[in-house]
Amino acid sequence: MTWAQALPTVLLAAAVLLWPAPVLLGAVRLPPLAAVAVAPAVGVLVLVASAIIADLAGASWGWPWVLGVALVLVGGLVASRHLVRRRRNAPPPESTGSPAGLLTYVAGIVASGLVLGPRFLDALVSPDAFSQRYDNVFHLNVAHLAASGSASPLHLEPLTTGFYPAAWHDWVGFVMQLGGVDALVASQACSLVVIFALWPVSVAWLVETAFPPGVAGRLAVGPLALASVSFPLTLTAWGTLYPNLLGLSLAPVVLAIGWDALGRRERPVLGLASAVTLGVLTGAAVALSHPNAALSAGLLLLPVAVAALWPLVRHRDLGAVRASRPWTIAVVAFVLAFPVVWYVMGNVIAAGSIREPFLAARRALGDILGASSLGRPPVPPLAIGLVVGLLVLVLVPRLRPLLASFALVSAAYFAAVSLPTSPGALLLTAPYYTDPYRIAATATLLVVPLAVLGWDTAARLLGDHLPPVAGLVGAGLLASALLAATAQSEGLRIVHDEVRVRFDATEDAWLLTPDERAIIERLPRTTEPDAVIVVNPYQGGSLAYALADRGVTHHYMNTAGTEAAQYLERHLRDAATDPAVCAAVAETGARYALVLEPFEIKPPVDIDPQHPGLRGLDTAPGFERVDSEGATALYRITACG
Repeated sequence: MTWAQALPTVLLAAAVLLWPAPVLLGAVRLPPLAAVAVAPAVGVLVLVASAIIADLAGASWGWPWVLGVALVLVGGLVASRHLVRRRRNAPPPESTGSPAGLLTYVAGIVASGLVLGPRFLDALVSPDAFSQRYDNVFHLNVAHLAASGSASPLHLEPLTTGFYPAAWHDWVGFVMQLGGVDALVASQACSLVVIFALWPVSVAWLVETAFPPGVAGRLAVGPLALASVSFPLTLTAWGTLYPNLLGLSLAPVVLAIGWDALGRRERPVLGLASAVTLGVLTGAAVALSHPNAALSAGLLLLPVAVAALWPLVRHRDLGAVRASRPWTIAVVAFVLAFPVVWYVMGNVIAAGSIREPFLAARRALGDILGASSLGRPPVPPLAIGLVVGLLVLVLVPRLRPLLASFALVSAAYFAAVSLPTSPGALLLTAPYYTDPYRIAATATLLVVPLAVLGWDTAARLLGDHLPPVAGLVGAGLLASALLAATAQSEGLRIVHDEVRVRFDATEDAWLLTPDERAIIERLPRTTEPDAVIVVNPYQGGSLAYALADRGVTHHYMNTAGTEAAQYLERHLRDAATDPAVCAAVAETGARYALVLEPFEIKPPVDIDPQHPGLRGLDTAPGFERVDSEGATALYRITACG
């Protein structure tokens, strides 16, 4: 499949999350940019809530459940808005913001997509390629599970037990249902929507809320949002980070609402009730995408909340925040509770997640000030804009809390890459699994807006001495220069190469080589629809579930198979002589065994993933070879009758 052929799926993936925008603009009366930015969070909530309700009702999840929940949620928002107006006996407020402002942002985003898009698409290889990383076995299989009608984050058996934030998988699964595509194409389509739409639009609204820019700043959002070596393209290379990709793309919306609700904007766009309501909705959507993304938004808002409470400290003013005593008390509760939540979540998330430092302190500081990460070369437009933006924060008192926010996430990054494991380092990094990739991606939530602030400030200083028309031309030239410099940067080239090598299905690919994928893709022709296959997930065999819709005995490496499945993994080749094997075959319903090439992904813990029961089936009695491709083969189990 070509990228042109995948375009309808990409548009479908965008429509699935962006459909609430007209309702938010027209009925709820959000500004145009805010309506587009908030819409994906509402779309996420509809998908997850409908999946939970369908599960509780014992029904298969699909578009009727999504449509029903969408009508209820949107109807509730519109009705509550109407009731508030009636009780206050006030006319509807005028919508702030202008379509022209939104169009300026969109122009910069579209131009950046057209210029950088071919490079990003080349990094992702093709619509049916996938990241050959450990956890993609899990994420692709969960997406397939969602597409089959079991999408509740409360019940994702047999892939995992307990709660798991399944917003990404519900989105991908719903696109699979509506578009009739497989998990690979749907995942790639959703990734592209995040990279080229959700993320830059979210950044645009954060910028518009925190420090409304001129034309130059609005045009610069597109190039700078795609310039980071840390997010969003980098996370697509790690199948384990798809939920983070979605959560962090929505997090700037939470930051923008928080900035407004905490009274940091000179003229608030949202009424306090609307800000709190939208904050709860978008915060829930981010948390359901990945709790780590919600914690990141809370971390960056913590200094802003403390600054908002300063009048309470100085003057004991219980109406310190937005002239509301209840809201001030709620903000105090957040400031007191968040460090506790951070500590507890860190202890839960990072159990056993220990990493050794690998960057010198000097290089780590260079990454922080150069808007880079993991020792990669900085992208000049982003690095220069960030330095100027930090200077602006120092000079503008209203914006100074963002310096503390930047310091917090920078300290976490420094600890992850340069400090040995210690209680202090873990306090900063544990909620991120001590993973520098996640922390660097989180830093991008501030780095990009601050870089926009830096370039917009420079453009304003120059534009003050130019006629209006010349200023507009200069803004366009500046945005073009930023885009050209980004496209030619060494940092972006390195990220492209890092991503592409993980998406390339070569003969030494971690999960599936071309031969292995070919035999799996033929399973719909070589096996019955209800067939169950004995597989080794460490070789990628579990992807027979996502790619061929066939049952497997072990869906994911990190979850234990049943006792019968484990027995087959150890003893299947003895089927002709060991009656217990046939008993396990009957219990699991297995009819086939899939033997892939010998390479196995190294597990994250010190265990032996070898599956001796799947070795030597070519000479063991009781097995019939059904299909083969290179060193891979599919066998029918004949020893058990």
